[in-house]
Amino acid sequence: MLEQVTINLHSSIRIEDGKTIYFDPFRVAESSNDADIIFVTHDHYDHFSPEDVAKVMKADTVFVAPASTAALIRNTFSVSDERIVVVAPGDSIEVLGISVEAIASYNPGKQFHPKANGWVGYVVTLGGLRYYVCGDMDITEEGKGVSCDVLLVPCGGKYTMDPDEAAEFTGILKPKYAVPTHYGDPVGDRSCGGAFAEKVKANSPETQVVLKLG
Repeated sequence: MLEQVTINLHSSIRIEDGKTIYFDPFRVAESSNDADIIFVTHDHYDHFSPEDVAKVMKADTVFVAPASTAALIRNTFSVSDERIVVVAPGDSIEVLGISVEAIASYNPGKQFHPKANGWVGYVVTLGGLRYYVCGDMDITEEGKGVSCDVLLVPCGGKYTMDPDEAAEFTGILKPKYAVPTHYGDPVGDRSCGGAFAEKVKANSPETQVVLKLG
């Protein structure tokens, strides 16, 4: 199920459907240098890792990132401004023919991911499916307004939603598929994915949970 989606670790996501796109590449084992687009949600080391970006980027890779991370990309790699798309929450754009929406991603009431930073999650449309990659967040009003077919939702707790909160969020959005992320390593207990799946099965049976991290 969702064979076009792989998760390397944590929130390091790859989707291949016509184009090959990555979100927050992190601890990538082998170089592939096959990314058409690399999306970065925010600046933290486990989401913007220059070492891992270098393993997946190629000569014409396009980067999509919020302003603070775009500056880091520009300073780290020899990338022309034409290949860096800067986004802010609420933006709707097209990148290499792919529809992209930037959604505010933050923690209400926590200091880890302040709303003022302008960090984002993404909704991308590939192969007729709308994928919502949340980034690091808790339940937000902006997130609750997203329509998607595939929800890639953090559930490791502390810095993001925990399994119960992620299941609640899933019940609000009612996607066809939900893929739990951001648990196991480096943060979040390895049982979080299973706990999330059980909660969704009980409360939102219309959504199928697909475990990519075990």
